[in-house]
Amino acid sequence: MNPSSGTKRRLLRWTGWALLALVVLYALYLLAGNLFLNTSLGQAALNRQPEKFQMRWARGSTWWPGRVSLSGVELEGHARHTRWSIRAAGVRGRIGLLPLLRREVHVPHVWVVDATAAVDQVDAEQPAPVPRPGGWTLRFDRIASDTIQRGSFGKLLLEGKGSAEFGFVKQLRGGPMEVLPSTVKFSGAHLTQEGREYLRDGRLDARFAIARHTRAQAQGLDKLRLSDIELELQGTTAALAVALDAKGQGTFKTVPGQGQAKAGLKFSRGVLAPGSRLRWQMPLISTDPKGVTHTDHVQVALQVDRDMALTVYMPPQADGAFGLDADLRIAGNQVPLKDFGSVLPRTSGHVAGQWRFSSLRWLGRFFTKAPWLTLDGAGDVTADVQVANGKVAAGSKFSVPEVAVVAEVMSNRIEGRGRADGRFDAGANGGLLPTLNIVLSHFNVAANDNLHAPYVQGNDLHLDVAAGEDLAALRDSLRAHLTFRGARIPDLRIYNRYLPSQHLRFEGGSGVLSGDLHLDAQGDIGRGWIRVNGRKARMRVAGMTLRGDIDINTRLRRADLANRNFAVDGSSIALDNISFSEPGGETRGGWWARIDLPRARMDWDKPLDIGGTASVRMKDVGFLLSLFSRQKEYPKWVFKLIDAGQAQVQGRVQWQRDTLVLDRITANNDRFDLQARLRLRGQRRDGSLYAKWGVLSMAVQAEGPKNRFHLLRARQWYDAQPELRP
Repeated sequence: MNPSSGTKRRLLRWTGWALLALVVLYALYLLAGNLFLNTSLGQAALNRQPEKFQMRWARGSTWWPGRVSLSGVELEGHARHTRWSIRAAGVRGRIGLLPLLRREVHVPHVWVVDATAAVDQVDAEQPAPVPRPGGWTLRFDRIASDTIQRGSFGKLLLEGKGSAEFGFVKQLRGGPMEVLPSTVKFSGAHLTQEGREYLRDGRLDARFAIARHTRAQAQGLDKLRLSDIELELQGTTAALAVALDAKGQGTFKTVPGQGQAKAGLKFSRGVLAPGSRLRWQMPLISTDPKGVTHTDHVQVALQVDRDMALTVYMPPQADGAFGLDADLRIAGNQVPLKDFGSVLPRTSGHVAGQWRFSSLRWLGRFFTKAPWLTLDGAGDVTADVQVANGKVAAGSKFSVPEVAVVAEVMSNRIEGRGRADGRFDAGANGGLLPTLNIVLSHFNVAANDNLHAPYVQGNDLHLDVAAGEDLAALRDSLRAHLTFRGARIPDLRIYNRYLPSQHLRFEGGSGVLSGDLHLDAQGDIGRGWIRVNGRKARMRVAGMTLRGDIDINTRLRRADLANRNFAVDGSSIALDNISFSEPGGETRGGWWARIDLPRARMDWDKPLDIGGTASVRMKDVGFLLSLFSRQKEYPKWVFKLIDAGQAQVQGRVQWQRDTLVLDRITANNDRFDLQARLRLRGQRRDGSLYAKWGVLSMAVQAEGPKNRFHLLRARQWYDAQPELRP
């Protein structure tokens, strides 16, 4: 037998057996693989942790080791607060078998047909696994599809003809992950949210990648610091419709329109690359409360070089409720990913606009920081602001056409509505000098302990507020100037709460109040004046009824802040057209007096705690005589004093609540001489009076309701009387 022929037969025999073994193995693989894919075994093996990941499919097949085709594929996952899902009509791919030996699932290629994807943020949290060694590595080099139908994030839905190539590497058990260079493209893109259209006929081309990292190194927005993203976008946007109600409040919604959006952005590791750009123009349709429609455009543009230039324009609406015109430059091209406020120190430029706020209380806190001044109420704010390095710069100004103002000034509350205008001017030391000018067209004043009974009503109150250059110390450096003229006092009886009701009170009449006051940072008066003009006032004084006109001009200069004491030097009181009736019914008319207080002090919290000297010029001494006794009780010659004409009166005044002391009073002219001291306390009247006319003299002593006349040695008796004290 030929040895070579025997060798050939053995070789053929082994080859046959090998082929048979391969056929058997292939048959076993087909049987096992397809059973695995088409029974519950496959899905049970993959879905070991269904709360974190699930994969389901309708049918599957494998005709070669490592190559798999699936149809009706559904994937769902939940990590932290993010829940995602993918649906595909078909998936086919290849799995590397050798890498399995080193605990790696390597999928070089996956092709997906008719895919949709959804991502949602949910309240339920799926905690991230605690990092530990030994986790398998998942490596998907290329997951591709050119039949992507739609994707959603929450209620935001993107539809169109899409394609994508995506790759990633992830080590399980909390190991690192990496997104390989990937792409997403859409044509005919349609972006909506709950039926509201944002973009149509769009073209989207995005490229992105995320560097290898662990969760400890980056999570959430921090992943963008490891990301490279390129985005090209172009399409037709919707229009913005604004409907304004009677109060000027607007409701916004998108409607079909012909806006245009175009973007070309390159983002790398937290930085926008030079050349990045964005332009967006949206039609703006506003309807005013009368139903009249106005059409304009909103425009936004971003241009990136070494810095970022941002412009925004939104035209003022029908009734001026809102509008914006901003031209800003942001130094550098770093994008703030978490601390968005960090972009402010890098921002300079100009912002002008107007907006309607439901409450303006924030304006007072921002601009004045004054505890005594509150701006509130709904209203419009028009601003023209210069910005330098994130701060308001000189030349900035704003205006509030209508604002509610409350000012607490020395235990009184001023409330009203009016206009406020503010501005920031350059200071001598390079800082800013803020000023705020408030004009109240209507206002009222009430005491803090009786706010339900305003005692002054007026128009045209001016409050000018200014501060020093140090904005950080604005509260301490604040100064204000308050002026008003001719405010109405409907009923002078409101002042009776400040008067000793037993011997001095208003019984009727009206008047006007004017003031010019300089206030400090706490709303306390530093200096100024307050003037009360009463017309046809009726007063009760020491048992006598007075009628006529009264003019009280109080000049204030703070003397003791802690005790709220004021020097009122230079204050004056004018009485005109006065008629007075004595207890017995005797009446006199046409009397007048001018009272000057060259030196005096006043306690603001106790308005009738006044002390000082007084200089009085009066028509005659008839009223002074009536304070001590009825005129018919005086000797007849005393009437000569009254007829002797004007008198100049000097004396000391001490008024403490219900006690009035007039001491060292001298009244004289070239025909007579009169001296007196008088104390009025409650209903009691005590004092002494001395009068001399030529060679005639007399004295009278008042002790409550009784009077005692001294006609002999009147001077000696008067000089022997003690000084009076409160």
